[in-house]
Amino acid sequence: MSSFGFGRIHIAPLIARFADAYPSVRVTLDLSEKPWTESKTADVMIHIGTVRDSSWVAHLLARNARWLCASPAYLRRRGVPSHPRDLLEHACLCVRENDEDVTLWRYRNGGRTQTARARTDAIRVTPAFTSNDGEVVRNWALAGLGVALRSEWDVAPFVRRGELQRILTHWNFEGADVVALVPTRQGISARVTRFVDFLKEHFHTKPPWR
Repeated sequence: MSSFGFGRIHIAPLIARFADAYPSVRVTLDLSEKPWTESKTADVMIHIGTVRDSSWVAHLLARNARWLCASPAYLRRRGVPSHPRDLLEHACLCVRENDEDVTLWRYRNGGRTQTARARTDAIRVTPAFTSNDGEVVRNWALAGLGVALRSEWDVAPFVRRGELQRILTHWNFEGADVVALVPTRQGISARVTRFVDFLKEHFHTKPPWR
């Protein structure tokens, strides 16, 4: 099980490769905007973000930062914020997912030295637009409707093409690592273990969004 966007772009093609290597495997890929709440019977769940349920064992697949992005047209019209607090004067775009507090954006000053302890701060934004579909929010940002805090995996291609622009790059916003979750129940099959190892091998080498 996986979320719609990440599942379509990254997991479905890997399943095809896995099935080619192991022809006897039968796979059902369920995609959902709320995989966390709908995955109690899944053998493997691909999750992005903090794991809060001890009934799952997490296997890290890839680091995934969250980037603040807006279209160049929006930034020309509204100006480029120079501090996270400036976002309170901007149109913010939020995604409702995984029961997270989506309007609380946590950040640390990324310009400090490695030895300095960077304090974590946060701002509470009032979203101008909200959706439970991350692709919709990213497309709103592309359309110049506001500033979005989105996963690196989702927006990196648009940043490289100049369709979105990263802002406030001297601050690190709370990340959302990509993990494969397997239930803690006994008797995890060899094919599940093999599939998780296959995912690790693919993502650990170099995440495709970098």
